[in-house]
Amino acid sequence: MNKLRNFLLFITFALPKAGAKLGGFPLYISLISSLYFMVSGLLYVFKRKIELFFVLLPILLVLVMFLFNQLSFTGNEYYGSGYLGSASVIAYITSFFSFLCYYGALQIKNSEEWKRNLVFIFYILVIYALMQKIFGDYKVTIPGITANYQDAITPDFLAGKNNMIWGIGYLKATSTYQNGNLFGANLLLIGFAVISNFIVDNKKVIIPISLLCIVVLLTASVSIYIGLIAGLLWMFFTSKNNSGRSIIIFLLGILFLSLLLFFVFTTDNVFSEIIRERLFNRDLSEGSGRIEKINEYLEMVGNNFWVLINGMLFYDRKFDEIYEVLPAAILQIFGLPLLVYYIWFLAVKLKAIVKSPYMLPFIAYFTASLSDGAYWLPPTATNLFILLGLCTLWNKKVKHNEIIN
Repeated sequence: MNKLRNFLLFITFALPKAGAKLGGFPLYISLISSLYFMVSGLLYVFKRKIELFFVLLPILLVLVMFLFNQLSFTGNEYYGSGYLGSASVIAYITSFFSFLCYYGALQIKNSEEWKRNLVFIFYILVIYALMQKIFGDYKVTIPGITANYQDAITPDFLAGKNNMIWGIGYLKATSTYQNGNLFGANLLLIGFAVISNFIVDNKKVIIPISLLCIVVLLTASVSIYIGLIAGLLWMFFTSKNNSGRSIIIFLLGILFLSLLLFFVFTTDNVFSEIIRERLFNRDLSEGSGRIEKINEYLEMVGNNFWVLINGMLFYDRKFDEIYEVLPAAILQIFGLPLLVYYIWFLAVKLKAIVKSPYMLPFIAYFTASLSDGAYWLPPTATNLFILLGLCTLWNKKVKHNEIIN
């Protein structure tokens, strides 16, 4: 069982698109991994009454939503089959309930071994992304392994997944995730989890930080840039070693970065083209269409207050999904009660690690998710809660060692 769990963990982190599609349905090994950790989490929860409450409450709220849809007294906005298709409804519910993977991860017995494994996976993802840019995005693709088989044999499949920046003809670095934002969101989680362990084990973090920064830049995602900056700032300002020497080093780092940026912008290179195109040569005020979707949602709430409470998972009229912005997406699809629940669950579970370096991946990720956290695209939700479970285990181990010493 331990070998199976290790295999599934490796796939979901490193090769999430390994597999094929059958009639358009993805048969990925990472989906089996997600299901495994969700079921494992349920078995863990059934043995603990307090945790069982955490699971039963959202299930009850979703059932109330469904019954409200069928017994609605607010008119035809809710009564009926709903605008979203059954596949979308299942996908949203599955992603939301992926928090069960947190409980599944708490049962990992060899968590210390996964400190080393995660470093190995991080380097796989980084090296593969760099190989994409050096040798060509499609030349390094392995059908059925680094991309699902059907996509891998389709010409220009990466460009068709909203990865192409047409202004400069640049294809985002996607590594084994096939999507720049999806890869970037998961790289923040995995990369900062690796850096957290390096900090705890008193190892030098310059190499993983440097690689993380370079590859995040190659994803050409502003949301991921913001998450990276948030993580780096949190890491510095919460460091227990912020002596005068470390502040001087930080200021020297700022100076070095300024000189590096000056070199980037005064020479012809891919980094300067990406930064100019993604930050300076585009209108960020509309948030790539996100603001328009949010305004449409607010207008719907003004017309029907129940949209705010009951969500739009079973809404019976056409609407734009704000799936990019995680808090807004949960509010829109599941309603205010489930958004409050989601924040409450995370607050309770993150409380155990909030004063440790293990907060790093979650600060970075949730900052990025204010704009685009790729949460509704598998396997981000799964990876998020598996890593939350692992970080909780690692932090408990650190506290245990401190007590013994």
